[in-house]
Amino acid sequence: MAENFDVDVVGIDLSINMISLAIERVIGLKCTVEFECADCTRKTYPKNTFDVIYTRDAMLHIKDKPALFESFYKWLKHGGTLLITDYCKRAGSISLECEEYIKKGGYYIHDMEAYYQMLKNAGFDDVIAEDQTELFMKTLQQELNALEKKKHVFIDEFSEEDYNEIVERWKAKQIRGAAGEQKWGLFIAKKK
Repeated sequence: MAENFDVDVVGIDLSINMISLAIERVIGLKCTVEFECADCTRKTYPKNTFDVIYTRDAMLHIKDKPALFESFYKWLKHGGTLLITDYCKRAGSISLECEEYIKKGGYYIHDMEAYYQMLKNAGFDDVIAEDQTELFMKTLQQELNALEKKKHVFIDEFSEEDYNEIVERWKAKQIRGAAGEQKWGLFIAKKK
């Protein structure tokens, strides 16, 4: 974003490894980017700080989404946009296997309507919720194909056990997605 749109970017993540990788990627670039290892549920920013807040596939880890969405609303400037992609579950009941996956992962996954309503309740206007599961399934397959091509490089750097675990997780996501139990939602919300 900073490179392509000449904007200032603040990135936060709980993982020091992810922050380290992000810092490595911006070395030598001529853009304004700041990274911090922090918990977004405990982080505070002044009101009207950001034009855009973007979170990719991370909200499933947040238990109290309504409180965080209220913070996002405060932190956005008037006219600002919130963009979220995240894992969702289908509306209604899900299989015991899918429930176990959610429980085992310690995830807090909702259906798309619940996300939509939480964003509206936080004060956002013009909330759009789109099911992008088909695109996600294609992306997962592309990532699996790319990983398979670099299997030996990955195993040399990490381990065969790590490789197999990632492949198994991604294939399980494909199965849940194909069964309609796991969705991938795109949410866009505006602050007027």
